[in-house]
Amino acid sequence: MIRCIFLLVMLASLFQCVSELEDPVDTAIYGHDYYPLALGDSRIYQVDSVQFDLDVEGNPTRDSSRYFIRELVVEDFENELGETIYRVQIYRAASAAGPWAIDGVATRSRTNRQAHYMEGNVRFINLVFPLEEGTSWDGNAFIPDDMVVFIRGESLQMFSNWEYKVLSENLSETIGGRVYDEVATVQQVDVENAIERRFSIEKYAKQIGLIYREREMLDSSCKYTGDLGPCIGKTWSEKAGRGFRLVERLVDHN
Repeated sequence: MIRCIFLLVMLASLFQCVSELEDPVDTAIYGHDYYPLALGDSRIYQVDSVQFDLDVEGNPTRDSSRYFIRELVVEDFENELGETIYRVQIYRAASAAGPWAIDGVATRSRTNRQAHYMEGNVRFINLVFPLEEGTSWDGNAFIPDDMVVFIRGESLQMFSNWEYKVLSENLSETIGGRVYDEVATVQQVDVENAIERRFSIEKYAKQIGLIYREREMLDSSCKYTGDLGPCIGKTWSEKAGRGFRLVERLVDHN
């Protein structure tokens, strides 16, 4: 009987140690702090955008703009799986000081293994945990490859051939004149051919979240004329006939 009691005590101590060692929820090694979520979180981004199109004569045109986006976490709730979902109100303004006008709504969530962002029924798996350099995953698992988006009223297939990969983590970077000590860089796509360019990258800072996003989703003008000759040797700035360039930089957060 004494031996049995001693064995039970030893097993209980072992289980307690294993439980403490394997609890992943708040450990830095998982990288959850790259994707913090809390009610009241507010982030303001400066957005620089260039949209490309063709005029009635088939000549490339472009329209540049700068505006600001504010994301504010206004509500949290549990879904049917018991996961906590955070509703994000999105505002837009001509300057970082406002005035702000409602521009949309999104949701963010994070499990022990994944971080999700959903806007307009488009759901991204932004990060996977543990967050480690070299890790790759299908971040567009919920998005059809042939999904069409509309830019200036013209259709664009931008989500095919994406493969997310952690290029680096825990590196210091300066973005928008601000130094961030621990940054993870995720490449979502970087492919191009004679008629298409698809590039997207995001950067996340510990305890802050997304601090930078850059995207180039471009079709050359020659894709629509059927004549590749005029596009040979030209840069994408010269030959882009449809799509956009977008750079977002965090300028303020609480």
